[in-house]
Amino acid sequence: MSSVPKISDALPYAVAHSIISAQSVAARVKAAGKKPIVHFGQPYRGQKILLLALYEKGRLRPDIENLVATAKSLDMYVLAVNTLSLLDPDRLRDKIDCYIERPNFGRDFGSYKAGFLHAYRNEWMRQCERLLMLNDSLFYSKSNLEPFLRQMIDTRIEVLGATENHEIEHHVGSFCISIGQSILQQNQFRRYWENYSNTDIRPKVIKRGEMKLSKTLRGCVSSPDQFAARFNLSWLASRLTEDREFLSRISEFYRVCEINGWKRPSLKAAAGRLMNKYLHIDPGLANIEASIEANLEAKTIYFVDRVEGLIKAIETWVKESNVENLKERVFEEVKNDLMECFLSGSQIHQNNILLHHLGMPLVKLDALYRGMLSVADVESIAHQLSAQESNDFRRLMFSKPYGGNYLVGWKRAAFYRGLI
Repeated sequence: MSSVPKISDALPYAVAHSIISAQSVAARVKAAGKKPIVHFGQPYRGQKILLLALYEKGRLRPDIENLVATAKSLDMYVLAVNTLSLLDPDRLRDKIDCYIERPNFGRDFGSYKAGFLHAYRNEWMRQCERLLMLNDSLFYSKSNLEPFLRQMIDTRIEVLGATENHEIEHHVGSFCISIGQSILQQNQFRRYWENYSNTDIRPKVIKRGEMKLSKTLRGCVSSPDQFAARFNLSWLASRLTEDREFLSRISEFYRVCEINGWKRPSLKAAAGRLMNKYLHIDPGLANIEASIEANLEAKTIYFVDRVEGLIKAIETWVKESNVENLKERVFEEVKNDLMECFLSGSQIHQNNILLHHLGMPLVKLDALYRGMLSVADVESIAHQLSAQESNDFRRLMFSKPYGGNYLVGWKRAAFYRGLI
């Protein structure tokens, strides 16, 4: 095999990595010696804290303004750290308790670090019952936001993330983590933030930030069950078992984007599972492909968008069936197919349409850009929003189309390797 393709493929990556590394060094030098600026800070009186990492210029997005207003309505102390500058921070004094701006270096973990160190210096962690980490890489929809925030800050679980990720190693998404007092007061956790080294190189932020943070938190909890995700597989299994009507229309919430290689649930896949486990083909047909060809010739193709439609289609394929048993088996395999796919990759990207419908008011704003969602998937979420919210949501999502289609040169190579 010729080595030319490998060399030509490696060169753009090497160039891309060098450029990204140089940009990170330049940002580090530019930020050197510049301390975060505390624009205003109200006295802390022991409230639960919202630590919000921002990348906002000029003014806050409407969904972020609603987020901080909702947090304040729950009597949370809002500590916001921004890597850009707002035109008039003072107008937010009634919504944000402490507002800090810092040099644009280190991504969201740089802001988290600045926020934690500020809280530790002021000895807030001695009183703080719980701290919730959030950032603006998410769109925050109004529906379910208040009950979601309440669930995250009222939980008794020592470390509770919104969703989890099983890629490389298990961790909770750093975009939303609720941390209890017993963890906040541990030296191991404080040292993590004191020793964290800022970088703009995305893979390093993921490794030393998101993954190492989860590892640190896991080491701090009193038992394994005290490190969990709110929307995990156990929660989904219970939800699907309790609500048969919802399961019957589950295909409305499937992700359809084919760019990413994660396994996706589908009624077609569920039908295949049933075929392999329960349906016996007429010996006159050599294989499934022959059966499909026979159905095509007989014009017996079915449009199926609900589980009941799949049940009816299967009934027409079989000579004899116990309808009640058939119905149960179809629902079972549809549920199993979804649950097996649910754990693929990043749960918030893989299952964002489903999770948003079921009460998680968070949507990852990079999902279209990274090829996790298609335009059709974005529309599925937009239809769950109010008219005003859907306009804001579409604007944010469509402003960053899939990077593999429009990036060129070293940026394209950097994108495909996860550097940007």
